[in-house]
Order: sequence, then C-alpha cells, then structure tokens
Amino acid sequence: MTDFFYNLLIFFTWLTPGHYVWVAIIIITIILRLIFLKPTIKMTLMQHKQKELQPHLEKIKNDHKGDKQAEQKATLELYKREGVNPLSSCLPMLVQIVVLIFFYRVFIKIGISELKPEFLYSWLPRPETINSSFFGYDLSKTVAELFKLGGTKGYLALLFPLVTGGTQLYQSIQMRATQPKPTPGSKEDSFQKMLSSQMTYLFPVMTAYISYTLVSALSIYWATQTILMILQQIYIIKRYKPKVAAVACPPGCTPDQTFKKGDVEVTVRKKERND
Repeated sequence: MTDFFYNLLIFFTWLTPGHYVWVAIIIITIILRLIFLKPTIKMTLMQHKQKELQPHLEKIKNDHKGDKQAEQKATLELYKREGVNPLSSCLPMLVQIVVLIFFYRVFIKIGISELKPEFLYSWLPRPETINSSFFGYDLSKTVAELFKLGGTKGYLALLFPLVTGGTQLYQSIQMRATQPKPTPGSKEDSFQKMLSSQMTYLFPVMTAYISYTLVSALSIYWATQTILMILQQIYIIKRYKPKVAAVACPPGCTPDQTFKKGDVEVTVRKKERND
C-alpha cells in the first residue's frame, strides 16, 4: 500500500502545473473526502440522533438501575427501533488514520525530495522531476528542521503545527457540540464534562506537537483533511439536521416527538398542547 500511495502521489504531481507535491496532496485528500462523503454524512446524522435519544437513554438507565444486562438489552432495542448504529462512525475515522499512516510511510520510507523510479509502476505517467517546495519551504524536512533555519523564515515554519493544531481544535469544539449530554448534576455529567474538556484541548496540542516533529508535508495533509471535515460538518448540519422548535403538540403526539409541519420536520420541545 505504501507503493500504491507513492504512485498515486506522483501521478497527481504529474498532473499539476509545476509538479508541486503539496498540490497533489491536497487533490488526493479532497478526492478521498468526496469518496467517503456518504459514510461521513451517515456518521454525523447518527451522532445527532444519539444526542436526541439521550433523554430516552437516561430513562432506560433509571428504569433498569442495577441491572446492566436489562439496560444493555433495552438500549440495543431503542437503537434498533430508531435505526441507530453506534459503530457507523468508525469507517471515516479509520480511513483518515490509515491514509495518514501510509502518507507518513511514503514521506519517511521513500521520500519526496526527488523522484524514485524504482517504486513506480512501469505504466504510470510521471514527471521528470518533482517539486517538494511549499512557498520556499522544503516539505521533505521536518518542521523542527525548518525552524532551525532561524530568522523570520524559521519562525514562520511554526505555522505548520499551529495551523494543524488550530484546525483540530476547531473541529474538536465542533464535534463536542454534537455529543450526547448526560443528566445535569449527575456523576456522569461531571465526569463527561471533565473528560470532554480535556480531550477538546489535549488532542489539538498533541496534534501540533506531532506535526512539529514529523515531515512538514504531513501537516499539509492533516490540515487539509481537518478543514474539509469541518466544512462537511457545517454542510451536513445545515442540510440534514431537522428543525427544532417549541411548538404545541398536534393531536396524538408526545413531547420530543418529531412530526411534519408543512414541508418542515419539527421536534416538539417543552411547550405543551393547549386544547
């Protein structure tokens, strides 16, 4: 697979004017996001669905307090009835990690400072040379090495990890808003708030540090991938999330039930029906 990703990278480098590697990385990342757009949409909708089901999950927990087996069975029945599959979010995340690993192997094992014909398929179109430059920075070097250049150029190299970590922070905050929230004041609420807060900020810091120590070309992929995921999340929420409103129940409805009101899908909240 490392050879495959290297050939993929060289092919798109050949297609781009100037044969810039960073342009090829961005193109490949966009194509992969488009291929996995449908699973990503499904993942996001499942996250919102799980958040909406949180009151029902709390009720199940209270109804079967002390009986984990009955609680698990009732939870699975609820998920089945509502069409929720908690594992559906795994595929897009796994793809992101796998691509990151193979890009890393390409940059470290094979390198992008010059063309390596011995790793290329014989039938693949290829440029005579490849350009690993990114606005004067050599993407085959680590950010730590670029920082040692000193002066303004050295300090500007820190934008690689800062952008990578910053976009990750934005995405973490964005994703945090979609997570189910436990009952306020409960032990689970305090623990989840603490854990969520730590992960929201800790993971971006780790991302920035890893980006600083690795080949700077990896920062291009990582930042592009995260930005695309942020844009996808915004689009999906705007396009697919049901409208929520405090309206009176129509005859036969119950609180928190979703129903059609004209062309809009409405979820009943708080306000009770007045007959």
